[in-house]
Amino acid sequence: MEKFCALAFLLVCIAGILAQVPPAPRDVFPGEFPSVVVVKTPERDRFCLGEVIDATHVLTSAFCVLNADRSRVFPARLVRVFGGDIATRQISLTRQTRVAQHIFVHENYRSHAFENNLAVIRLAEPFHLPSNAIEPAEIRTRIVPDSHVCYALNWLRPAIGVTVTDTPRLQAAEVTIRNRDLCNVERLTEPNVREDNLCMQQSNTFETLQGDPLFCDGQLTAIHSWRWDLTQQTPIVSNLVSTQVRFHMHWIHQQLNRTQPMPAGWNPLEY
Repeated sequence: MEKFCALAFLLVCIAGILAQVPPAPRDVFPGEFPSVVVVKTPERDRFCLGEVIDATHVLTSAFCVLNADRSRVFPARLVRVFGGDIATRQISLTRQTRVAQHIFVHENYRSHAFENNLAVIRLAEPFHLPSNAIEPAEIRTRIVPDSHVCYALNWLRPAIGVTVTDTPRLQAAEVTIRNRDLCNVERLTEPNVREDNLCMQQSNTFETLQGDPLFCDGQLTAIHSWRWDLTQQTPIVSNLVSTQVRFHMHWIHQQLNRTQPMPAGWNPLEY
């Protein structure tokens, strides 16, 4: 009986440990997230993910379209967007590549606090839709409850020196939405997790970048904004914080009909 109790206790402990370890990411199936595109900027090796809003507009993070010191927006003509096939090698027939015409960064973007970390890219030529490889995102407008399971996406790029067969690819990691107050208890410094944010956990080996999307129930829900490691846990996991799209729908729709470009010389560090 004692051996049975000891074994049962051990199994419970193992199950508890496994429950705390975020699931490993997996490769995305073709056509699973057709609204996701890649944004290539003039910065060397700077690639971000974006999400198709309509045939001529793509949503991403402000960080993605700003230079290294975040003092100016890249010239639109130097920013490219490609969708339908987001690998950088072995281009398929479904690839559609577009050049930006205008880039609109949220006027209240605050880089030090990751506030309003959003940008809309207007394409010089619309995507050909309908398409079997590109589709506008369906945006989630409902509240995401705590403990809800969603998918965080990132674009895995092999390190320099790997074999050519190891191509860049889109990956999805299953994440569980955490209570914002609990996340803020673990966060000892600024910035805090705000109401328009979602907080979740994932292994710190899952290399999310600002602009990476979060999908809940197949709907675009949030844009990744920042993260921090929980070093007291083994293995180390990270809290991922994303900006909920539903809180910024009014601003996004304004950009879709906007006629004026960003003010010349606009610098977010001055605000």
